[in-house]
Amino acid sequence: MTSRASPFYVYTLPETLLSSLEPISFESAGSTSTLIASDFLEQPTPANLTPASDPLADASESTTGSGPQCNTCNYSATSTDEQREHYKSDYHKFNVKRKVLGLPAVGLPMFETMLDELEESISGSDSSDSESDPLSDSTTDKVSNLLAKTTLDTIQEHGDDGAMPVRSPFLIFQSSLLPPDDVLAIYSTLFPVPENSTLQDVIKSRQLSPKTQDASTPVSAIFMLGGGHFAGAIISHALKPQNKADPVVFVEHKTFHRYTTRRKQGGAQSASDNAHGKAHSAGSNLRRYNEAALEKEVRELLEQWKSYIDRAEHIFVRANGRQNRKILVGYDGAVIGSRDIRLKGIPFSTRRATGSEVKRVWLELTRPKIMKKDAFAPPKSKPKPKEAGSSAPSKEPEPPKELSPGELHTSQIVAFVKKSRTNPLAAYLKSNRLSPDFRFEPVEQYHHTPTALHLAASLSLARLVGFLVVTLGANPTLHNDEGRTAWELSGDRATRDAFRLARADLGEQKWSWAESGVNSALTKADIAARDAREKESAVRERAEAVKRLERSRVTANQNAATIGGRKLASSVVTSVGQEQQLLNGLTPEARMRIERERRARAVEARLRAQRQKE
Repeated sequence: MTSRASPFYVYTLPETLLSSLEPISFESAGSTSTLIASDFLEQPTPANLTPASDPLADASESTTGSGPQCNTCNYSATSTDEQREHYKSDYHKFNVKRKVLGLPAVGLPMFETMLDELEESISGSDSSDSESDPLSDSTTDKVSNLLAKTTLDTIQEHGDDGAMPVRSPFLIFQSSLLPPDDVLAIYSTLFPVPENSTLQDVIKSRQLSPKTQDASTPVSAIFMLGGGHFAGAIISHALKPQNKADPVVFVEHKTFHRYTTRRKQGGAQSASDNAHGKAHSAGSNLRRYNEAALEKEVRELLEQWKSYIDRAEHIFVRANGRQNRKILVGYDGAVIGSRDIRLKGIPFSTRRATGSEVKRVWLELTRPKIMKKDAFAPPKSKPKPKEAGSSAPSKEPEPPKELSPGELHTSQIVAFVKKSRTNPLAAYLKSNRLSPDFRFEPVEQYHHTPTALHLAASLSLARLVGFLVVTLGANPTLHNDEGRTAWELSGDRATRDAFRLARADLGEQKWSWAESGVNSALTKADIAARDAREKESAVRERAEAVKRLERSRVTANQNAATIGGRKLASSVVTSVGQEQQLLNGLTPEARMRIERERRARAVEARLRAQRQKE
């Protein structure tokens, strides 16, 4: 189920809409379950369910052959030490958090797949001159983002057979101004309901009267920190009505970046020091210094903004990792206390900490969503089994479509070919008594690559092509539905060489090579000789280019000695232009070598001149 942003703003809702809003509650399994106003995606894990406090199996309690068990992940360890390592892993932590949220555990292969797929969903970060987003390189940060994405997908993408968890990040309202199937969803973190108050009263009390910005306008604070990137802002609750493209009003804002993460490895330097010991390289020392400087700068900024933070209605913090959170919250003399009731998480995934991302987060928080009512309905109860005497016919689900034997063989062979698994492919063909020229099914799906040889050639799998033709005896003269042979589908030179080597190994009598389109036979010695000729030609071309440059330089020097004034300048320009034309005709490698030689000669000339002066 998808959602769409409404044109409304939670602090300036139209009076007609505001008066028509009615909270929704659902009846489920004999008890009433109301959608609670809670910060669903950012709820901390209860202390008795944290990975650190998961009970380890006693040595006395162990093990009936399979070793200590993790009931959360359905994981069996071979030893207590291995189980401890499992409890420290991101995989276990992710399943613990899913368990707290009422979601089922996932297997390790599915967890790794979900992490890989997460890259695509968060890679569209704001354009920035800084380096790639380090948050995406940290597995721990990925787990947090993955959990938020998983729970949001549970809310937005379930079908009729399921419902979102009761603890929702939204307050759900129905309105007579909306279509019957639609509801209005507002993030509950914006409107905590005190005792002896109703939700409608709280929302109405937060509405702003149309007026210009002044000192009495409520404000909120947003702070984002991760991977050395910091973005913070004090945001006015009143928007700029004259600027719909950029309506957010920053009372104060600041962004900066420090190099604190290890490139290509991910993670902060302090995390690496804690895990593997303190490194002593120049880069690690620089990152440690920058971490300390980042902490100092952030805390100084919080002190400067203390007057705004003290009167802020909400304080939203996104700080991935315990170390980053301690920079912002709960340190000695902190401006933001760890038990501050205004302190909240951001209930959805965010990108790199930038000023524009802070604006996006605020608009996402304060723009109500229009969703389908079915998304928030409780799960449908399973139908009771019918009595034996019932005359109503039972509707059985349609059985899944069964694959034909040919389609089953096709799926196995295609998998072996794509992974270039030669021995398993040969064993599978032999055990099932299949020809190496077996035609894939269904035919309309594999009209371009009907055989294993066609598929291997189109994928440029040179080693597998040689194995199929020489070892298994695949026929290179077969045509696909387009009339093309496997040779004609070859994607690179190495694959074509594999066909020519096979022709040399099998001889001219084995197949009608002219019909297959394969060029003349080629041996490994021929290929080595060809490569040597090409290398020699490249060296000769480079030497000739160097000679031409030398001749042009000598000519330019002679002209400089005999010709003066403007004519000298024009001759120098001409020689430089000729030299550039010569360089443009060379390969990039040749140009680099010539440039290195030129620089070396220039250094030698300067040294000679210096010795002559001395």
